[in-house]
Amino acid sequence: MQSGLDGRDPHKVQAAASLRVLENVYQKLVAIDEDLKPVGQLAKDWSVSEDDLTWTFQLEEGVQFHPPVSRELTAADVVYSFERLLDEETGSPWRSNFTPIANVSADGDYTVVFEFDEPYAPFLYKLSSGGYILPEGAAAASDYDISKQPVGTGPFVFDENVAQARTNVTAFEDYWETDEEGNALPYVDEVEFKIIPEGQARLTNLKSGSIDWAVTVPPSQASTLEGSQSVTLSNIPGTFYDYIGHNTTKAPLDDVKLRQAISWAVNREAVVKGARFDYATPTQDPIPPSSVWKDLISVEDPYSQDKEKARELRKESKYGGEELTIQVGQQYPAQVNIAEIVQQQLSEVGIEATVKPSDFGTMIDNLNDGAYDLAIVGWSGFVDPDDMMYLQFHSGETFNQSNYSNDEVDELLEKGRRAAGNREKRAQHYDDAIDIISREVPYTFLEFNDELAAWRNSVKNFTHISTGTPRFKDVWLDK
Repeated sequence: MQSGLDGRDPHKVQAAASLRVLENVYQKLVAIDEDLKPVGQLAKDWSVSEDDLTWTFQLEEGVQFHPPVSRELTAADVVYSFERLLDEETGSPWRSNFTPIANVSADGDYTVVFEFDEPYAPFLYKLSSGGYILPEGAAAASDYDISKQPVGTGPFVFDENVAQARTNVTAFEDYWETDEEGNALPYVDEVEFKIIPEGQARLTNLKSGSIDWAVTVPPSQASTLEGSQSVTLSNIPGTFYDYIGHNTTKAPLDDVKLRQAISWAVNREAVVKGARFDYATPTQDPIPPSSVWKDLISVEDPYSQDKEKARELRKESKYGGEELTIQVGQQYPAQVNIAEIVQQQLSEVGIEATVKPSDFGTMIDNLNDGAYDLAIVGWSGFVDPDDMMYLQFHSGETFNQSNYSNDEVDELLEKGRRAAGNREKRAQHYDDAIDIISREVPYTFLEFNDELAAWRNSVKNFTHISTGTPRFKDVWLDK
């Protein structure tokens, strides 16, 4: 992998690298399958009331927690997990996914009931995003520290972490699932997530057989794997997009005309070719090209590079020639390349900027603190339109690092959450919202990355999904 764990508590981490590991250690009521549909994981069945206000989930029986808990999962664990997610003191970045829940309760050992004051259309998808189930009382446990020792129900047990070197997980002997023939899962005894920051080095290790699987294949080198006799390169439509984040409350970017000038200055096709080596698709919005919502949600008046219009808007804005800073995570070379391409395109319309690579964690802290002008960032791994828009563009929400606020957008996003059971009506709210967002430009959307992964041909039965989440439960090695 490109980077290591930035935390081990699944309710508190958000970085993709951490979730790639924890996805194999923890489980949720619902997961997303390769068709980007919600399927049961710890929940074997569920139903919703006619008024869409009560959701009832039946749990799988016989599911065991990892040591030192070593007992059966019950509905009380699910209730505890969601109460912890909702507790503001937990500080979960996923809390907003679950705030519409009015009450969660256990009805016996294997039934969980969620109650809402109003319909919550994206609930199933939200359960698959951050809704990891912990043992009851995990935060106060005396025999383990959940922030250091993950304890879940997944196919692998957390074993060891060497900072920025590797993380090891081992097969859970009491894992509850079997394959279709009744054989125990997982098949492999151990998975080592090895940290290799440099892309070429990852591919060199893959080709030599030093590693078996590589995530985040560098687009600049992906073509070198095409036609390989020993390595499989998988290229599927992705859900990760790059964007320019604008600090809408900091001068001069608090002027919408300057933000619009930047969006007209950008040549997205040049970004796709120069930074993603054609392994990407230009976009004007946050809806993935492969999404079932794409035909219903789009920008009415899209941007395309128009340098003259960009210059006119720059002149009309309060921009006075000051040098803007473009922040970018130095661990992500493709995004550094994007920043440099954008810097050049801005200079062509009279907007001066400098690229400032920094440690990704430092950059995220700066974004959260509002200590930036522009930033090249990505958003990854989600399916429902609410996932792509609510936390980013609703006033005061967790990932609204552009400090964007618009009452009409807030209302439309809230209506989208409530419009259960009517896909077209629900989509209209997001379609209206994205038109306003596009005009006011808290983000300049750039492109959706292809989801690139590669593995040795000895790796069998690995399912590559568009969200980029690797699951090794069903994988085996033919060596």
